Amino acid sequence: MFKKTHTRLTILFTGLMVLFLSAFAVISYFSFSFILYRDSKYQTLELAEQEAQEHRHSFEHDFKKKEHIDYNPQDSSFYYIVRRDGQVIGGDESFPTLRVPIMERLVDWHPGPDEVRIEEFKLEGDKKIYMVIAGRAVYKNGDIIGAIYAGKDITQQRMTLNRLTTVLGIIAALFAIVSSALGYYMAGHAMRPIARSFARQREFVADASHELRTPLSILHSSLEVLDSEEREHLSPFSQQIMDDMKDEVARMRSLAENLLTLARADSGALEVTKETFDLCPIAEKLVRSFQPLLSERGQTLELNTPEKFVMYADKERITQLLCILLDNARKYTPQGGQITLRLYETRKGKERMLCIDVQDTGIGIPPEEQTRIFDRFYRVDKVRSRELGSTGLGLSIASWIVRVHQGVIRVQSEPGNGSTFTVQFPAKYAGQAGKRL
Repeated sequence: MFKKTHTRLTILFTGLMVLFLSAFAVISYFSFSFILYRDSKYQTLELAEQEAQEHRHSFEHDFKKKEHIDYNPQDSSFYYIVRRDGQVIGGDESFPTLRVPIMERLVDWHPGPDEVRIEEFKLEGDKKIYMVIAGRAVYKNGDIIGAIYAGKDITQQRMTLNRLTTVLGIIAALFAIVSSALGYYMAGHAMRPIARSFARQREFVADASHELRTPLSILHSSLEVLDSEEREHLSPFSQQIMDDMKDEVARMRSLAENLLTLARADSGALEVTKETFDLCPIAEKLVRSFQPLLSERGQTLELNTPEKFVMYADKERITQLLCILLDNARKYTPQGGQITLRLYETRKGKERMLCIDVQDTGIGIPPEEQTRIFDRFYRVDKVRSRELGSTGLGLSIASWIVRVHQGVIRVQSEPGNGSTFTVQFPAKYAGQAGKRL
């Protein structure tokens, strides 16, 4: 139980740390990316505006002269002076081979005052280069006579962002590993006082239950003797008191036995001795033993079994499981109701499963209560459970029996339409006889 809680706390702590680190990494990446993009954008817009002001006169010269474009391989920026017909008549560039691809990308582009474009180009050897480009239209007498296009190489910035992504990913992974180890340690440290308290409580319950068994057995035997020898001399009121005392002592004995069983199960002191046996005769015997109790309330119990239902399990615990499920169905089925015990085989994928169904026509269980009915001392209808002598421990013991046999137990129920408890065991349960679970 504590191992599962320990694991859940570790996963929760690690998940929160990973979520925080992921959020930090994403925010850092986009913040840095935004700053680089913003700086590159405004630098490019400023360059385009500057070149437009400086070279406006170029459009007033003779357009038939040969174009003049400077080559500056050390510069990370460029600009082109382009006439209305698309001819480049001047500029400054660092990648002459990209002039034609750049102009092809910009042929139908009419940039706004603060508009830029980020374009990707390929050089020789599959090398990529990224540029941010801005433009300014040039007017004369209200008519567009050309444009100035300016750009800036931002390949280094993109590479920096890629490196940042890698670094952040590595840091996040390392911190996730460290946080999982730290979370495991912190969860264990936080649970130590709880585990010690639970261990003391478990020891107390086991000791108290063990000490109560003998006096309760003596008290029960004494009441039986007193009832058999003196009942005819007692008044009706005293006889009723005697019956109530016997019922309460029986309930206390059952409670002590159940508490002792669960305490030993928690501590691992209960042995599960497995053997091969046929469950059908056991089920038939249980049905016969329940018949007198059922007849008092007009209830019927139907048994559906195959010719053989061979299991490899702890016979005593499986018998106890059937008793718990049948007794639970009996208590919560009204007078004249029907209970059905069914043994059958099914398949789960390629695995053969042995199934036990206990169906009743009782009061049913609300959906919100179905996940809690296997908790200790939990009862859906506490008043009715008290009247019926239920302690709220039977289904907890049933769940433990199923769990140590690597099975599953489920309930299907609707209020007013009864309940069906289904238990499934693997047909080939791996284990050694006498193994302590």
